[in-house]
Amino acid sequence: QEYTSLQDALAETDQDYDLVPTWIPDGYVLEEIIVDENPIQRVYIAVYDNNGKRLKITIRSYLDIDPEKVEVNDTLLEIYKLSGMEYYIFQNDLQLRVVWINSSYECYISGELTLEEIKTMINSIGKG
Repeated sequence: QEYTSLQDALAETDQDYDLVPTWIPDGYVLEEIIVDENPIQRVYIAVYDNNGKRLKITIRSYLDIDPEKVEVNDTLLEIYKLSGMEYYIFQNDLQLRVVWINSSYECYISGELTLEEIKTMINSIGKG
C-alpha cells in the first residue's frame, strides 16, 4: 500500500502514533515509506533524500513484548531528556543517530544531521 507519511502508516495499523517527528530539516524530500511485518514485530521506515544525503526514521512495533533496551555500538554523545523520555544520541562516522523506547515501540532517527537538527526533530514528536 502507498502511504503519504509515516504518521499515515502508523495510524492505519497501530493506535499510538505520536512517535514521529513533525519537523524534517529543509531540503529533505520523502522518498519512500516501507511497512514490513513478521510474527514478532511490525517495522515502519520513512526514507528522505536531500541531494544524496539520507535521513531515515524507523519505528519498530513489537507485537508480543516490550523492548527493554536497545543495543548500540556507536559513540554516545548525549542523553537528551524531554517530557519524561530519554533520547540517546549517538555519533557514527558522519551520521548522527537517536534511539528511544516508548512503550512497545523502538524508535530511531539517523542521517547526516547536526545535533541541533536532531534535537529539533525530537522536540517536534507528537506536535502534529
